[in-house]
Amino acid sequence: MKIGFIDHHLNNYHADVFHKILNGPAGGGKVEIAAAYETHPRGEDWCAAKQVKRMASPEEVVKESDAIIVLAPDNIETHVELSRAAIESKKPVYIDKNLARSQGDAHAIAALAARNGTPLMSASALRFAVELEDMLRQAGGPIESVFARGFGKWRGYSIHTIAPALRLFGWNVKRLIDTGTGSTRFVTLDDGSRRATIEVRESENQDQATPWQFGILVGNRYEVCAISQFEAFYVNLLKEVVEFCATGKSPISIEEQLMVVTVESAADESLAQDNAWITVG
Repeated sequence: MKIGFIDHHLNNYHADVFHKILNGPAGGGKVEIAAAYETHPRGEDWCAAKQVKRMASPEEVVKESDAIIVLAPDNIETHVELSRAAIESKKPVYIDKNLARSQGDAHAIAALAARNGTPLMSASALRFAVELEDMLRQAGGPIESVFARGFGKWRGYSIHTIAPALRLFGWNVKRLIDTGTGSTRFVTLDDGSRRATIEVRESENQDQATPWQFGILVGNRYEVCAISQFEAFYVNLLKEVVEFCATGKSPISIEEQLMVVTVESAADESLAQDNAWITVG
């Protein structure tokens, strides 16, 4: 199977990790990174270093590929334009991290995919963390409540805490409130009968002070996990991406993909409205 990369700049951590794992444990020797394109090259020639054919446009990548990965993990605002040709091709399209920066752009991407009948998948690798998978297997009953803790800037990095929280809680959120501050976010999700909390802190020592931790209440007992196997969640993600590219079936509903963007945006709205409840569904 031939997969193409479309990116803002290919010299980024995700492009390197994806290339390594797709050519290794996730690809199983059956995946080829056939072509790549970037709008804003910087640093060394990534394509030459990785021995990947460089293309002059997204359309050329699409022609060379059976499925397309749109990266730009640090430039999510470019996802609408970067993904257009791929989505119009009807071939499976994976968009890294958030679908888009805004709810409007996310819905535009989803609508374009729906019109073209294009399989679409978007996710944080943390959604497939080994520890999360183990915790869910051990749950043994309905989840009554959820908490999620993580770190980083809210815009662009909070997805790594939001996406696992939504996997545990579900995407059918009715309203939310952010009672935090600019650098310490504390979001409560409400689906009408249950609540989940998402805590994201930004600091100089953020990854040591507030590492990723998730908990679920099942039968009046909490199951809790802390994320420590970092490459493993990329392997898990990319195994899912390879399966998606082969079958066109996403393991994540479009509603959940859109809700990730909604939570990020609506939390900002809540903060701007003096910590008000925001209706989202």
